[in-house]
Amino acid sequence: MRLNPILFSSAVFLSGLFSCGEKTEKTSASKSFSLEIIDSVQIDYLGEMMLMDYDPKADKYLLATDSYYEYLEVNTKGEFLNHNKFSEEGIDPIGQALGLGYFKGDVTVFNPPKGYFRFQDSTKVGEITIPYPHQIFMMYPKLGVFESGNKIYYPKPWPESLAVNFEEGEFYQALYRLPIIEAQDKITGDTLGALSLPETSHLLGDQVHGFPIPVYTLDKDKLLLSMWFEPRFYVYNKVGDQFVYEKTVDITIPDWVDYTPVPLNKAEQFFTENQKKRIGNLTNILVSGDYYIAIYNRGLDEQQVIDLGPPTRDGLEARRKNPNFAAIFDKNFNQLATNVPFPVSSNFPNVVNKAGELVVSKVAGLSATEDDGIILYRLKLTEK
Repeated sequence: MRLNPILFSSAVFLSGLFSCGEKTEKTSASKSFSLEIIDSVQIDYLGEMMLMDYDPKADKYLLATDSYYEYLEVNTKGEFLNHNKFSEEGIDPIGQALGLGYFKGDVTVFNPPKGYFRFQDSTKVGEITIPYPHQIFMMYPKLGVFESGNKIYYPKPWPESLAVNFEEGEFYQALYRLPIIEAQDKITGDTLGALSLPETSHLLGDQVHGFPIPVYTLDKDKLLLSMWFEPRFYVYNKVGDQFVYEKTVDITIPDWVDYTPVPLNKAEQFFTENQKKRIGNLTNILVSGDYYIAIYNRGLDEQQVIDLGPPTRDGLEARRKNPNFAAIFDKNFNQLATNVPFPVSSNFPNVVNKAGELVVSKVAGLSATEDDGIILYRLKLTEK
């Protein structure tokens, strides 16, 4: 069956809500960057889909509905390669599509409690089984499956033994200390935790910080991890089967709306306190040429939320007031620029193509013009 609507509503709410270790070098002399539209691609599909992923080997894009149950694969000209809708019945049922992306060129869906199902041309061709009881309370905005040597890596689901209680501080302490990424041996199926938060992270202290949504990017043997609700990311180096913490990179973002932590014995107050505002979110970290690009929404403070008025069904006005920005870093993690805007109608940026261009899908309701079909923008990061 599909994701319980109560859990899904909680996941959406929690995702909307959202010093430590060795710091990065101070921000370098400010430079001026822009994200310029250099081309657009039209896809002949009447309906709303968002760009999810890109396969550089086949030079193809993956788009999906916001429930991940229907998807398109298109080439760089926008021509259809495949169109599929998952089924809850039949030989290979997808009961819960909680993450979608490419793994080794296959459309891969996180389908608990089984694991990850892989599809080619709408036909299931493989499965990564999670070999222990686990529980899921959120959708993954970025799939996060990759392979290295004889191991496959993916976001570790919560074990069934974790006592989930959003009103108990001890639950959050246990949650923050869980391994974030798990490695599975391709031959034996044995698993081990491959990456956790460093002991220097303030998330491991004596306060409640909310519900983390891990998003990470692999750049050769370096892995960059965002926990979604804080303006910083963690840098790890791959050593054997493990990822070893190197440093924490704090991002300078003017007007970032931070969450308000609460004491462990008042955990039930966290969401009550923070629902008055829209917390800033660090939603992705992309790699383009010589730059790391941190993607974020700055959030809306309490007065801005009041001015926004009651939420609408599609949330377009909130998205218009809280758009996507980028902070630019060099490969030594020196911050070069901040608040570099994306086109106002851009959906969440997830993709860099093999030419180093950022590719985003257009949100039709945020645009002043109507289009027949889905539009993809190709963006070039340019230093002025």
